[in-house]
Amino acid sequence: MSREIDRRDFSADKSEVRQSELESLASEVSQNLQGDHRIRITNFDAATGNPAAIISEDAPAEEGNYINRALAHVQAISGALGLVETQPTEFAAPPKEQTTSSGAKAVHLQQQYKGIPIFQAAQTVRFAPDHRLTETVGSSVTISEEKDVSPRLSVEEAVLAAARHVAEPEPDEREATDQFGEPLHPTSVDVSGYVPNVVTVLTDEARQPTVLGSGPFGDQITAKLTWFYLSEDDVRLGWEVDLTMPNYEGQYRTIVDANSGEILYCRQQARFVVARGNVYHVNGAEDRRMTDFPRPQEDYGVPSRDPLPNTPPPFPGDWVEADAAVGNSVRAHLGAAGPTIKGTVKDGLLTFDPDDPTGDEQKVLNIFYFNCYMHDYFYLLGFRETDGNFQRDNFGRGGFGGDPVDARAHPGAVNGTANMLTLSDSKAPIMNMGLVTSTGRHTAFDADVVYHEFTHGVTNRLVGGPLDERSLDAPQSRGMGEGWSDYIACTINETTVAGAWVVDSPDGIRGFPYDSNFPDNFGDLGTGRYREEHNVGEIWCAALMEMNRNIGADLGVQLVVDALKLSPTNPSFLEMRDSILAALDDMLTAEKLDPDAHAAARSGIWTAFAKFGMGPGARSNGASLSGIVADFDTPLGSA
Repeated sequence: MSREIDRRDFSADKSEVRQSELESLASEVSQNLQGDHRIRITNFDAATGNPAAIISEDAPAEEGNYINRALAHVQAISGALGLVETQPTEFAAPPKEQTTSSGAKAVHLQQQYKGIPIFQAAQTVRFAPDHRLTETVGSSVTISEEKDVSPRLSVEEAVLAAARHVAEPEPDEREATDQFGEPLHPTSVDVSGYVPNVVTVLTDEARQPTVLGSGPFGDQITAKLTWFYLSEDDVRLGWEVDLTMPNYEGQYRTIVDANSGEILYCRQQARFVVARGNVYHVNGAEDRRMTDFPRPQEDYGVPSRDPLPNTPPPFPGDWVEADAAVGNSVRAHLGAAGPTIKGTVKDGLLTFDPDDPTGDEQKVLNIFYFNCYMHDYFYLLGFRETDGNFQRDNFGRGGFGGDPVDARAHPGAVNGTANMLTLSDSKAPIMNMGLVTSTGRHTAFDADVVYHEFTHGVTNRLVGGPLDERSLDAPQSRGMGEGWSDYIACTINETTVAGAWVVDSPDGIRGFPYDSNFPDNFGDLGTGRYREEHNVGEIWCAALMEMNRNIGADLGVQLVVDALKLSPTNPSFLEMRDSILAALDDMLTAEKLDPDAHAAARSGIWTAFAKFGMGPGARSNGASLSGIVADFDTPLGSA
């Protein structure tokens, strides 16, 4: 079996009595809220049995102070969230709320117990553009008995247990292929004689964040305490350990029971100046084009729906800082630690023009171009400094700098062929692009592949906020990560097939084209080929592409980005559908759509999702692949 494991049980039916009790508690809580503010539960979390969505009605409007208001709200409704009286209402807040293109706000709150985060337990509190609190979505964990925060296992013992677990691939991993049909070569690590060595530890923090030396691994190892929910009345203290494989060929997040040493969870985290450059815009089938760096705003076909910065540097900012393929948002180079490409001055412009159109310098130049393009594309859609975008310097606009994309164009093949590792804000994401050996074509020359991987970085930063590295770990969430990435690539390149050039096949790397004839739907999740995350993502992408056809790609892609900000952590397909609809309603509230346009778009969205089995009656056990019920109807009045 794979090294990836998750001991939680998402399939158990939760008590209807429990749900009835929480609905009664919500009614009682409503009596103590300010003014006419009332709450009601509209959905329950299949894993914990606690509410997954609590609607607020007639909440008072108050401009500003969103983080304090969010904290006060979850405190006030803690009983309805499923927290017991003996349990402290403890949530950690981010330094800044997120803002969508319509002016709606989202505050992401991480649940804690005795100062230690609870794994994947978080609440997203939403505020409409008119400043009303509208909804609280996410997952909360009940801790009914006091827990001891003193681990029996030392951090060194936990790291060694995690290291032994990930050191050797299982037989099924050795036989696997990646999405390009290339054989995977899962990395092995020799941990015989390995003794973990602590470099730093913050003993004054309850979670005891610790940095250890890299040992036989590819980077320093981090570890910290977390609470891990297994089932009702079984919440374990664990060491959460991040291990980077040699040459950054993957990273595993592993949770080790801090008392027994059992491996509770393990998941792979990596997925797979005025200037000009002679680059491929779509893929290597075309001729290179000498292109201005940066490209002007009108080239993107995406009108920004919120004001662009008017303080230096204005949009678009310079891509190149000196004379090389290195800038504020991207640092491109050959391999893991090879050189970048330097330009020369021609006709008064810094010019990048490699002699060999398929050589190593062209690979570095093209991965630089594609990444810079995507930085500006998503900046127009609202992925900016406070949202955790990828920049060395944030120019005082919020968020944390120091994290331009480390874009690596490898001369030959790399494990997984193409991948992107994205950590929390201030930590540079690492993109690897390699050769598809079966065709001799390189992923650095294919916009489908680079755009797909870059979008992984965007979705990982936006869902749950830029400081949450665990917000797309659930099975449906991981699948949507793949689906969003295909969706963005297909939308920009105006195609329904992903990766066709690089694998030299008109069918590309997916099972079916993303056209209106896509044969499968939400009801197929968890069956047949729809257990693997790339295949799960195909259904999500197919629905979004159908939405584009119904309402237009311009509006569709903006709603998708806005919905990423409004989403709960580890969302299901159905929760993301609802986040898209919430983003649409926010546009009406903000008067960015008139009522007729809003009604037409809402009808088009519901029609698309219902076609793929995600109508109002669809159900699943949270974001797992169990309990799937498809519904092909649309709500009355929506279509």
